[in-house]
Amino acid sequence: MDAEDGNTAYSSLNEAMDEAGSVIGDMSANLPIAFRFTWQKLPIFCRIVARESQVYLELDTDLGPLPFTIENIARRRHLKQLHNFRKDLPVGEYVLTERGRFRHRVERLLEAPITGGSIVTSVVQSILAGRPYFELAKTTI
Repeated sequence: MDAEDGNTAYSSLNEAMDEAGSVIGDMSANLPIAFRFTWQKLPIFCRIVARESQVYLELDTDLGPLPFTIENIARRRHLKQLHNFRKDLPVGEYVLTERGRFRHRVERLLEAPITGGSIVTSVVQSILAGRPYFELAKTTI
């Protein structure tokens, strides 16, 4: 683009694309935003929400149903023990949904400026940090 006619001049296509897609801007009017995907056969639910003038990423990894006692008492006991663990986990927490799904939940503050890249980076970091807790919950009993 020509700088003389009021448009910005870029030295390369990459620079122009970085500038065009860099900052998402004020997201508050569009929040919450939700999306889901599957990673290593685990459904992952993501939400971007505003709370107390901050924007957060909430990431829930579905680890399966909490079995009924008659189905698998050992597995139920194992998951209930993880859920009732009174000490804070270094990464996230185990939650039990209203429908009896056992999940690992991580919440992260999204620092400004929020970009598509920063959202993807937060999602990937959250998944990788939470992976040992997924494995612990998926342990065969």
